[in-house]
Amino acid sequence: MSTRTLSTLIGTLLLASPALAREQVLIETDKPYWEVGVRDNLLARACSLTRFTPIALGHFVARFNGDKGAGILDIATGRGQNLYDPKHQAKPNEVYYFRNSGTTSCEVFVGGRSKAK
Repeated sequence: MSTRTLSTLIGTLLLASPALAREQVLIETDKPYWEVGVRDNLLARACSLTRFTPIALGHFVARFNGDKGAGILDIATGRGQNLYDPKHQAKPNEVYYFRNSGTTSCEVFVGGRSKAK
C-alpha cells in the first residue's frame, strides 16, 4: 500500500471514529516502528516541549509487533485530527506517528514525506 493511500485511509478512519471511543488500532504490523516514516527532529523537539502532540494519547494508535522495533505509536494527521499544533507546523498530506508522547523523549515519524527531505 502506498504512503499516500495509507495517509488517506488513516485520515478517513480518524474522521469516522466516535469521539469517545477507546483505543482505535489503525495499523498493526510486524515491521519495526521506525519504518513507518521519516523521523523529524524539529517536530520531535516540539513534541518534547508539548508544542506538537496528539490531543488524545492512546486514542488512535499503530501497533508494531515484530521482534525488532516493537512498540505502540500515537497517530495524528496533518489535517488536524487528534493533533495539537498551535504553531501550524503540520502539512495536510502528512500523518504523524508519536513515540513516547507526553515525555521529553518524544519522537515524531512522518508518513507521507519522502526520505529525501
